[in-house]
Amino acid sequence: MKSYIKSQQDVLEKLASSIANLKVMVIGEAILEVYLEGFSDRLCPETQVPIVTVTNKFYVPGGAANTAVHVRTLGGRVTFLSVIGDDWEGAKLQQALSERDVSTKHIFIQSDRQTLTKQQVMAASQILMRVDSGTTNAIDPHTEQVLIDELERTFPECDAAIISDYGYGILTQRVMDTLAKLQRTYPRILVIDAKNFIASSAEEQLQFLSHPPQPPTPEGTPSPHSPAQKYIPDSNKLVALVASYRNAGRKIVFTNGCFDILHAGHVSYLNRAKALGDVLIIGVNSDDSIRRLKGATRPINPLEDRIQVLSGLGSVDHVIAFEEDTPSNLIRLVCPNVYVKGSDYTKQTLPEAPLVEELGGVVELLPLVENRSTTRIIERINKWS
Repeated sequence: MKSYIKSQQDVLEKLASSIANLKVMVIGEAILEVYLEGFSDRLCPETQVPIVTVTNKFYVPGGAANTAVHVRTLGGRVTFLSVIGDDWEGAKLQQALSERDVSTKHIFIQSDRQTLTKQQVMAASQILMRVDSGTTNAIDPHTEQVLIDELERTFPECDAAIISDYGYGILTQRVMDTLAKLQRTYPRILVIDAKNFIASSAEEQLQFLSHPPQPPTPEGTPSPHSPAQKYIPDSNKLVALVASYRNAGRKIVFTNGCFDILHAGHVSYLNRAKALGDVLIIGVNSDDSIRRLKGATRPINPLEDRIQVLSGLGSVDHVIAFEEDTPSNLIRLVCPNVYVKGSDYTKQTLPEAPLVEELGGVVELLPLVENRSTTRIIERINKWS
């Protein structure tokens, strides 16, 4: 666990140093988070629901406002663009932002709009209920134009932009079209945190800015990702991608292997692995790693080819290579909900099992397809040659 914490600290330190002193523009829905803390020692006689005696109230910025606060905490110079209502909740949200050193200068008020608010009632550190309120339809044309004007003035001055879209009416199509135009004219570091959407490349982000997001893929259908978008080039992108999936409430499945000559057994195994969650990430041994494990004659197919073939499978969401003999470092970064291996292992003989369980995941051992293996295929080829 200590090594896992250390790896996460390293990632956070790199993130903090990269953001420090950057001019970062954040645009999206500002939400007031209200926490009502107390205790419950009796039930309401009329409805038999807990009665909570509130002993403490506190207010924190949520949604895109929370993103702006995090950027400021990491040392970035943040400009936050949003729209709220002319109400008590809006005033409280602005106060909460000011207390955290985030300017409210670029937050615009639409008088007939109610500020987005999420109130959570807690007793004994448990959330008993959440009450949501606020306007969720699109901002009116006048406010939209004011927001666009400020966006056009602010965007060229920033080093990076974060689009935090919760689907509550701030990021209209005109606003998104303006962002796309500005990004083409003044290319900037661009991060998109949008409901039901994860962008892994600048090209995909620009495509998203130019077109409305599509609905999520129905359960059981092949992955929204193209083969080219499935490859994860480094651990930093892996950490960011996993964080996005977790924020979206996705269940992450992880497995690893050489996948040297892909056969029917692999396809069946990966289909069943994907069925255990929402996102399937595969760690693939590098060529040097395979040579150390399998001998000088392996792999048959180089890493680039193996990644390309795996990425063509509908069950596979992402592929990342690793140089080590074991995937332990990747497991620490992914913290999978489910770690999958074949039934030729047991939990006692699987070296990664204790680590997965220590990080809060479960280990699933899937049955293998009989008489299907890369070794058997190679033996048959050698016999025929």
